[in-house]
Amino acid sequence: MTNRSKIIHAISDLGRRVTVADVVAKTGMPLAEVSSELNQIASDTNANLEVAQDGDIYYCYPDHLSYTYFTRDISRIVYQISHYSVVAAFFLFRLSFGLILLFSLICFFGIALVIQTLLAGVSGSTEAVAGMWRDFFGLVQRLALTDLLHWGKEKLRPGSTTGGARQGFLLDCYSFLFGEGDPNKDIDEERWRLLAQVIRLNEGVVLPEHLSPYTGKDPEDEHVIFEILAKFNGRPQVSGTGNIIYIFPDMQKRSEVTSYALLPPSLEQKRWTFTSLKKEELKKVMGLGTLNFVMALTACYFLVRPTYLNSVSYLFLFLCFYALLFLTIPALRLMYTFEKNKSIKKANALCREYESRLGTPTPPLAQRLEEAEEMRAALGTNGDSSIVYSTKQNYLEQISDTDFQRDLKMGGT
Repeated sequence: MTNRSKIIHAISDLGRRVTVADVVAKTGMPLAEVSSELNQIASDTNANLEVAQDGDIYYCYPDHLSYTYFTRDISRIVYQISHYSVVAAFFLFRLSFGLILLFSLICFFGIALVIQTLLAGVSGSTEAVAGMWRDFFGLVQRLALTDLLHWGKEKLRPGSTTGGARQGFLLDCYSFLFGEGDPNKDIDEERWRLLAQVIRLNEGVVLPEHLSPYTGKDPEDEHVIFEILAKFNGRPQVSGTGNIIYIFPDMQKRSEVTSYALLPPSLEQKRWTFTSLKKEELKKVMGLGTLNFVMALTACYFLVRPTYLNSVSYLFLFLCFYALLFLTIPALRLMYTFEKNKSIKKANALCREYESRLGTPTPPLAQRLEEAEEMRAALGTNGDSSIVYSTKQNYLEQISDTDFQRDLKMGGT
């Protein structure tokens, strides 16, 4: 029985209204562990707290506590099973594209070898056909079976002392088709982190121009400014000349952490890549995809008759359609990546332009920056941050004689 199960049984035995001391006395477990477990169980079961006149704190758990916690555990187990099932299903989905390509190649190569074998049987030259069959099975083993059995390992090249991880031919097909995903999927989190650091570095007094290199938006875009004000509890304030300056009272104290000085001048997006496959791996997938397309077209031309379609004909048509998609999807994605990188290049150039405006401000911007500095000084954001008390030393060792005499007088009154 786990410690949590022991505590749940103890709660039920004690009538579901318990103190930490009650459960400690019932189970003999350490007080700190019992307190932590009671809080966790209370959070899981929506329990209530009661404070008695003498200061004791009672945990009041609902009826059928064991059943409630059991169903919650079952729900957690079901969630974990479904999560791992989805992960496994997605992994098989990624494998499926390489498997279909491999199946297609086996079908077409097999048909070609059968025809060649029949022709060789007629002419009597079967020795050459036997070598072709050996090469065919060697290709299948090298493309699929070896990759599945030696996942994540790569044979050392001549003169090399280290091997790099690889994912295998089957997953290479998925990478060729769909790439590696969005490289900027976490950029919003990074943006908010940098904006917070910029605001704190400027002691809670900023202009929109301070933030534009990280938002990538025009300083006059009020929607973005309102978003930042709401996020960090800021407010606009009008200067003496009527300019708007943004104040963040909760972030006026500059941190002593020196890493704030290492902020990047702007936040730039990463360029999309077509694929992360090495040149040799990419050539293998592209070459086999192209070969499969040619063989699929050839098979459909000679073996499929529109006037007589059976299950084999539909299979050939499906493989031909898949071979076409195998080349069309990467071509379309290549064009999309090119256009996406063009827009990213423009956005990054715009961020750098906003940053350069701060380095060489125009006269109106220089005036506003000066007003922000005056407001920053007027607010007195950085006071005395010296330590007056620490738990590392005894209190009497940290106070001056004057403070000691004052405390004595106050204690005597």
